Amino acid sequence: MPSKATYSLPALALLAGLLPAGLEAQQDAAVDTTASATTALRAADIRPAAGPVRIDAQLDDAGWEGATRIQGFVELQPREGAQPPVETEVLLAYDEANLYVAFIAKDPNPQAIRATLQPRDRLWSDDWVGVLLDPYGDASLGYYFVSNPIGVQGDLQMTPQREDSSIDFVYTTAGRITEEGYVVEMAIPFRSLRVPDREVQKWGIMLVRTYPRSSRHYATWPSMSRNNQCQLCQVAQLEGIGRVRTGGNLELLPAAVASRAGRLQNPTDPSSFEQGGLQAEPSLGVRYTFTPGWRAEATLNPDFSQVESDAAQVDVNTTFALFFPERRPFFQEGMDLYQTPLTVFYSRSVNSPQGAVKLTGRSGRTSVGYVGARDEHTPFIVPFEERTAVLQAGHSFTNVLRVQRSLGGSNVGALLTDRRLEGGGSGTTLSADGLYRFTPVYNVSGHLVLSHTQEPNDSALSARLPRLTFGGDGGEHTAAFDGESFTGYGGFVRVARDARHWSWNALYLGVSPTYRADTGFQSQNNYHRATVFTGLNFFPHRYGVERVTPSLFGGGYWNFQGEQQQVLFSPGISATLPRQTQVGINSTFREETFRGVHLTGIRELGVWASSNFSDAVRAGFNLGTGRRVARTLAVPEVGPGRSASAWAVIKPVQQVVVEPSLSYEQLHLTSGTEVFSGYIARTRFNFQYNRELNFRVVAQYNGFRDRVDLEPLLVYQLNPFTIFYVGSTYTSSEFDGHGFVGTSRQYFAKFQYLLRR
Repeated sequence: MPSKATYSLPALALLAGLLPAGLEAQQDAAVDTTASATTALRAADIRPAAGPVRIDAQLDDAGWEGATRIQGFVELQPREGAQPPVETEVLLAYDEANLYVAFIAKDPNPQAIRATLQPRDRLWSDDWVGVLLDPYGDASLGYYFVSNPIGVQGDLQMTPQREDSSIDFVYTTAGRITEEGYVVEMAIPFRSLRVPDREVQKWGIMLVRTYPRSSRHYATWPSMSRNNQCQLCQVAQLEGIGRVRTGGNLELLPAAVASRAGRLQNPTDPSSFEQGGLQAEPSLGVRYTFTPGWRAEATLNPDFSQVESDAAQVDVNTTFALFFPERRPFFQEGMDLYQTPLTVFYSRSVNSPQGAVKLTGRSGRTSVGYVGARDEHTPFIVPFEERTAVLQAGHSFTNVLRVQRSLGGSNVGALLTDRRLEGGGSGTTLSADGLYRFTPVYNVSGHLVLSHTQEPNDSALSARLPRLTFGGDGGEHTAAFDGESFTGYGGFVRVARDARHWSWNALYLGVSPTYRADTGFQSQNNYHRATVFTGLNFFPHRYGVERVTPSLFGGGYWNFQGEQQQVLFSPGISATLPRQTQVGINSTFREETFRGVHLTGIRELGVWASSNFSDAVRAGFNLGTGRRVARTLAVPEVGPGRSASAWAVIKPVQQVVVEPSLSYEQLHLTSGTEVFSGYIARTRFNFQYNRELNFRVVAQYNGFRDRVDLEPLLVYQLNPFTIFYVGSTYTSSEFDGHGFVGTSRQYFAKFQYLLRR
């Protein structure tokens, strides 16, 4: 039987008091402060455009005459506070429909500018410029609009806790490389933003330029400090924009999808492939902005398929469900509001809705969000102490309500979720969460969730669930879906110091054995977790070394019966070197109790590196070796294992990018018996004819399942939502005596057009 949790945790001795108090002050004194005194200005006044502005990267329009001009960028990295190696000037203007931003980015060697012609959001290793906007000016939500030197767009949404790069906005860019550097123009429609209802706007703004050469220089206006991890809390003030009228805007998103699919009717008979008939489905999305800041959205019969599959993850030695990011546009806009420490709302829990609605609004500092959907194929992620069960049921209704109050870089909120199955069964959660910043470097965050589960009574679903009991010392409930009702809870609290030189955090996370979040992602329950982390940043700037970061992490897990689950200790060190190269090494030492077996001597050594050493080639690898737990055995054992992964991004010409990757993993028992061995190879090839038209192919081989996937796609895209594509997916698997045989095949085409009034 597992032993009681009396293990001493050496990592717990590494808390705050170990760092000499004078170290940070000494390092701060060495910061380069040679930037221009004009950067002390943290406000700008903007005036209406003197005439029309044409987005063509020429800057010869009448609208730019008398525009606000901003200079004096300051480097944030690698040398915080230093004068950037290149000059940047920004022009700002506006009219009743758009905010206009123009960047004049000088470069002593324009031939070295990194600019790749690729689909949007794939520009982050290029040179790029961007503007961060906080329309409410309270550090609660920021919109980031980015362009590379030839106008390829990237965007993301930022909160004080995190960034979300999956979201897409409609805006216009143009870029042009010149003899002195490059020029970028942007037109950002006010209707693409959530904007307060004010006569005179007072926004937050930050301007950014990256300059990737031997080092990746990151310069901003106004100046930023890494002793404040909240970028939104440090933005400048933009004044002068008159009343913005975004209410009454209607957007329609009609779409039509045609497809034809076939598959093996008998998964053990390679000759049973059957091709289906042609299917065509219309769909409609509607979005209406009532007043500035309040927006409703609905979708009927949506096509929520993905044009590119999720990259396969190695899952041969895990008993828990894997997390995949959201890619569907309907669930991307405004979803920052629903992100909490415990993932109580996981939008992919709404799998195949017949219809869905969404409401997002804000009054003063209070934001409100609602999502409702009727799902045809309801997924279940059912957590237990040592495994996750994943299955699919029938129709359900999901309702999610969110309220959050901004406190100027801090926030507090509540979240209610409810999912009800047709035929019986429901899952409900009620939670409260918050983040409070005591100072720019110290903060505390927390989350408390209460759940209530009313299981369906379904023998067919029960047959796919494990035969085990949970809850209480004796196991009061069965895993089967047999109509039981129970409540549970989860809690999270984290105290942290996030600073330039010294960071640490202490975290507690607990999830009771009866906690479930049917609309969320919770792969495990019945555990307490207590961990601590501390890390130091040294900036020698000698011999090409920009930064060195030693770190320590440690902690333990135990269940609600007081039995030890795991204890670990993990030191590591990483460094940033010339040519945008990062390297690191870390080790982990663990003890674990799994399936009633106490396992010792678990250890891991890892080495990794990545480098953007040239515009034509970027690459990285990760190697690991040690003694690991074989979790899929009836009686788990510890044995020697190895893993390796490598990736590259190869750009032979500006319009072609090839991205190969390889993941390998193997595990043996001490006796030499192989538990598993295999690899996953994936390559993505993209040819971009111009900014609108591209062709890409994804090919993947999964050696663990002897499966090949091939996905060609031709795309014509005017903006993130007006798009036409045609493509196919093809999957084949190896059958003894037959070689690789097609197991599924699909052809599809979609046309979608955004109409704005």
